[in-house]
Amino acid sequence: MGLFSKKPSPSVIDLRDHAAAKPAPFLFGFPTRCPSCGDRGYLDHIDPFKKKQYEHCPVCLTKWELLEDEINALNV
Repeated sequence: MGLFSKKPSPSVIDLRDHAAAKPAPFLFGFPTRCPSCGDRGYLDHIDPFKKKQYEHCPVCLTKWELLEDEINALNV
């Protein structure tokens, strides 16, 4: 009937190998790194018509804006 049968043990997936192999790509609509200090940026606004995103750094207070084409060029 299967009420008391053993469940198969789950397989273990090691995610460290995949994370070290390839860094995550930059995508339009997601924050990038600060051009001044290299810390994580904060996404303020996305303008879908101009294809531009506005960001700032909470650490050094630098503000910058990137076009979608510039973000795609970071992945090359």
